[in-house]
Amino acid sequence: MTVRRDVVYRSEPGIELQLDLYLPAIRPAPVCVWLHGGGWLRGSRSARAAERLLPVAAAGVAIAAVQYRLSGEATFPAPLDDARAAVRWLRRNAADLGLAADRVGVWGGSAGGHLAALLALCPDERDPELGDSSVQAAVCWFPVTDLTLRDTDVPAGPLPPFVTGPRDVPSQEARLLGAASVREVAAAARAASPVTHVHPGAPPFLLTHGDRDGLVPAEHSRTLHRELRAQGVPANLLLLAGANHEDPAFDTPPVLGAVSAFLRSTLLADQAPLGGPAGLS
Repeated sequence: MTVRRDVVYRSEPGIELQLDLYLPAIRPAPVCVWLHGGGWLRGSRSARAAERLLPVAAAGVAIAAVQYRLSGEATFPAPLDDARAAVRWLRRNAADLGLAADRVGVWGGSAGGHLAALLALCPDERDPELGDSSVQAAVCWFPVTDLTLRDTDVPAGPLPPFVTGPRDVPSQEARLLGAASVREVAAAARAASPVTHVHPGAPPFLLTHGDRDGLVPAEHSRTLHRELRAQGVPANLLLLAGANHEDPAFDTPPVLGAVSAFLRSTLLADQAPLGGPAGLS
């Protein structure tokens, strides 16, 4: 495997956005954008890379772990626009990197799962001018799918161990929207919610959630799953018994194997077999 770190894919005022590439030995390879969690407020594209990203890349799916602007840097839709820019960059550079980027996947956890769902469900009207930012498969781990519910959500389990200190005020969702509370910007919250944008013809989804999530109730994934199936969109829901938010159970071979298998089968559908070892080092 080849790892290329700190590759600049987009420049915004005061910041150069970077991504890390995890490239399988056999190329051209299907490629998937990874969007990290952290409540849109914090987090790192390299967090849990060894446990989470490397096994999927080793199974033959190239991973582009993407830095996106956090809510302290820019409000919504800035992080979604960054994800779109990363997809465009991958398509422009696919030949040089040994990627089969005519079909691209997206995978995200928590806040990143929310952005991944939006990337899959919300075509960008600027694509004819800027380039194709569409994705053809979406993997969403414990995502927020309806921002309007976050003030009244009732978690199924205790807070996950990594949550310490007082609650964020304003909430993470309100910060994403640049508001003091989600209720003050209900229309914007609905517009930023994946459940609002489900439509026929959306790409296939794999939703994964713990049924004891103490931060984002599993009902968020259940609801999105129901809406997708109602619109005829291929969608699978994997509920992990006893698992909390960002639980170590997600980084186990059965779950990561399901992710790899879903991405390979979806992104390589109706395509020629993969090539041999690439020359890139």
